[in-house]
Amino acid sequence: GDLWDVSRQLGTIAPLFRSFEMSAPTAYLPVEAGFPEVYFVSESTDNNSSNYSTAKTPSQRVSVTAYKFLLHQMWSGEMEEDSIIAFVPFLRAQAAKSLAYYMDSAILNGDTTNSASSINDSSDPADTKHFLAFDGLRHAALVDNTANLHNNAGPVTLNTFKELRTDMRDETRFVDWGHPVNRNELVFIADPATADGIEMLDDVINAKLMSGNNADLLNGQVASILGHPVIRTFAQKKALATGFVHNSTGNDYGQLTAVNTTGGVVGWRRRVKIETERIPATDQSRIVYSLRMGFGRFTPTGA
Repeated sequence: GDLWDVSRQLGTIAPLFRSFEMSAPTAYLPVEAGFPEVYFVSESTDNNSSNYSTAKTPSQRVSVTAYKFLLHQMWSGEMEEDSIIAFVPFLRAQAAKSLAYYMDSAILNGDTTNSASSINDSSDPADTKHFLAFDGLRHAALVDNTANLHNNAGPVTLNTFKELRTDMRDETRFVDWGHPVNRNELVFIADPATADGIEMLDDVINAKLMSGNNADLLNGQVASILGHPVIRTFAQKKALATGFVHNSTGNDYGQLTAVNTTGGVVGWRRRVKIETERIPATDQSRIVYSLRMGFGRFTPTGA
């Protein structure tokens, strides 16, 4: 439990989303797909007048499937005896950092494309890569709906954030994801280099001078732009001009992902389970961390 709490505190992306306990390997969540139309009608004056027309409230459902993630480590008796630090507590501390990073990365970088067409790897990724579990936030704009992909073609400016918000309008359902009532529901996620540049924007510096820099509330938050948090994370990589990440070269361009956190949900079928074992025959020990997690993204169609 302590390890689970620590990993959640270290995370920057996963804790932003609502989570729920899954009662089955796949859960189905109802989502709105629009609202009912209001009709202009006349007064009913006839005996047994015809009923007014009825209006449906459109709804759909989104599935969340739990996938297994695992961390398996082994070490010798000598490693524990000869270490200059307390070795097992060190492993647990590093495991907490690992869980926080990879859960953030899975949600941000998820792409089930197990080939060189992956948004995360220009070669066929290993079948055990964490991002293969489900499609995540970057996939939504880079693949699912490329109208939500914006090529800035230059340094980040205040207008960059405005254009990203504009791209988040759902004209069909009359939902403006980019302008939520609760400003903290819209979050901008930046790679560290881009975040450094955002911190030095005149608009950010002036806002911090006026607010006394008391707006840094989220883990990893570096600024507040147009009233919305900007957070930095290594889970967001620099990329090619296409937004895809090459496995070795050409990742020269910063990335900024805008997300309304009410548009996603994290499902837990198994919170972190820790099992340890001593193996006398080889004078080794092992520790296994495992969890089952799913991520669901809102779509009006329920797809």
